[in-house]
Formats: sequence, C-alpha cells, structure tokens
Amino acid sequence: MLFTAKTIDLYESQPIANGTVRSVFDFPGQPNLLIKVFTRSQDRVSHRLGKRLVWRLFPEAQYRSTLKELECELRVSLKLGVDIERSPLSRMLGVVQTTRGAGVVVERIAGLDGGLAPKLSEVSRGGLDATALEALNVFVGQMFDLHIVARDIKRSNIVFGTRGAGPACFLIDGYGERNLIPLRSLSRRLNDRSLNKQFALIAQKAGLTWNADKRNFSNS
Repeated sequence: MLFTAKTIDLYESQPIANGTVRSVFDFPGQPNLLIKVFTRSQDRVSHRLGKRLVWRLFPEAQYRSTLKELECELRVSLKLGVDIERSPLSRMLGVVQTTRGAGVVVERIAGLDGGLAPKLSEVSRGGLDATALEALNVFVGQMFDLHIVARDIKRSNIVFGTRGAGPACFLIDGYGERNLIPLRSLSRRLNDRSLNKQFALIAQKAGLTWNADKRNFSNS
C-alpha cells in the first residue's frame, strides 16, 4: 500500500524548497509525489511579531492555510469529476507523518524536460514564447471558470509544466479562502475582481499586458 499510517523516513533527505511554514521534500520511492512538511514552530523564522505571537498562543493556527488549500483543491476536484486532469491546481493527496514532522502529500508537476517544473518567474524572463503564453491564458480561464479563490497568485506560485497532456500552468501555493466570512467563495463577482487585480500585477512584473475584459495576457 502506498501510505496509510506509515511514517515516512526523511532523515537523510534534503529539502528541495523552503518556506516560512513548510519545507518541500521528494517523496521517497514515489517520483510523482512531493511532501510539504511543516517545520517545527521553534525553527521557523518570521519577521512579523504578530504571526509569531499567534503561533505561540494558538499552535493550530499554523495549519490554517494548508487546511484551506486542502478544502479548495478538494472542491475543484469534485467540480471537475472525470475531467480532474484539467485542474489548474497541484493535487493534494492527504496528510502523512514523517520523521521531520507532519506533512501533506502533493502532486509533483513535471517540467517539459522531465525535471521539476520551473516557476513562471523563471520562464517569463525576457518574455513568454507562444506555447507558454497560451498555457498561461488557459490557466487564467480555468481560474475564473472554476471560481477558484486565490489569495496569492504570483509568478513564484505558478509553475509551467505538464501532466502528460501537453504544456500547462499550475498554481502550487497561495489558494483557498482564509477570511472568516467567505465573501469571495460566496460571490463570483468579488472573486473575479480579486483575480483581475492579481493577474494585472503579474503582468506588470512579467512585462506582459493584462486585458481585464478578455481575461488574457499578451506580450507587450
């Protein structure tokens, strides 16, 4: 069995990426999966005094973003049904325990060369070619059509790769409703407005043009 209550040994593993709350590891023996492991509270570095205080007073708050991501990804997967391969989100496959702490198993998005998919911030240096631009605009359409609530769409959270059905863009972090009153989940209009603002900012930083009416990017 792939994994149930088994503890995953990561003692000899080195993270392939590090964040404020989680570090990303290859899943031993599973080349198509990664594990996002929660770093221990005492090991975390945050320059925001408020966040450090919240983590100390309410330890479970450190998992809130991940729980919202899991909920969002699950909703999108249920919406898509048999078309799940079209999801613009990296799949999240549940919680495991590792020798470095609790972690979430996620899909490893492969790049077109078979390696780890590069971030859009790496691909967009010097502009996007026609293939990458088309993939990005398909991604944009999916984000609006599926009413995906994303709080932090930026080039470092989008990767350009494939699930085996051609080039595509995927959001690997920064999604899920975090507000106590889920306004953007309840209102497509509010969510569309937020998506427009975030995509406009991506265009500004990537040297692209964002057309809010057509909801697409073009090279400047």
